[in-house]
Amino acid sequence: MATTHGAPAAPRKRLVLLLAGAAGCLDAVGYLMLGLFTANMTGNTILLGLSVGREAWADAAHNVVALAAFVCGAGAGTAITRGAGRIARGVGFEAAVMAAAIGVWVIFGAPRGRIPEPAAYWLIALLSAAMGMQSATVRRVGEHRVATTYVTGTLTTLATDTASDLLDRWMTRGAARGRQTGDAAGTENISPRRAERGTPLMTGLWAVYLLGALIGGFAEHRWSMWAVTAPLVVLVAVMGSDLAHRPREGLAR
Repeated sequence: MATTHGAPAAPRKRLVLLLAGAAGCLDAVGYLMLGLFTANMTGNTILLGLSVGREAWADAAHNVVALAAFVCGAGAGTAITRGAGRIARGVGFEAAVMAAAIGVWVIFGAPRGRIPEPAAYWLIALLSAAMGMQSATVRRVGEHRVATTYVTGTLTTLATDTASDLLDRWMTRGAARGRQTGDAAGTENISPRRAERGTPLMTGLWAVYLLGALIGGFAEHRWSMWAVTAPLVVLVAVMGSDLAHRPREGLAR
């Protein structure tokens, strides 16, 4: 199995989609129960600025904890997966951190609604660290850079690839008309590369992230923090599938 700079080999696309769904679910549950995002650090940066501007220091402290824990989790994920041939190691540690968060909620959390302090700080730290680990564990599928814990970059890639596909098709048709009229100048350099673009993958990542958020909102409304067991089960399934799968040579993350 080929690796790059000690990083795990690229996971299969369906495992990446499952991880994106788990992140969407956890982000939704975290927002509803903790008042912030556990994966979307862009959103938490905005919330931090708003909290400081409104002098809401408790909320600001929550956002600082989330940002710091995410960064620490990403660093830990990088160290954990360095030299690993699979993503199972990083996903396994992520699942363990997420299980610890559920344990904290069972012991200290409220059965319904917003989580009170100090349990909220522990949950914010653990869940954000788990998402940081996932972000560091999966960063590439084949030639495509991917993110499973946020979708801003995914939508940007989807938009640029779609626009490039449309331009390539338009230019190819123009070149074909030029050849028919005997004007072949410059047409030899027009070579669409649609097969190398990740439009289907990026579309799937966005759709699954949205579906995960929908499931998270539905589950939190009915089962409170137990909704976190849904992404936890997904992580365990991903880890098992990755361990059972015999990797192909040449896949590099």
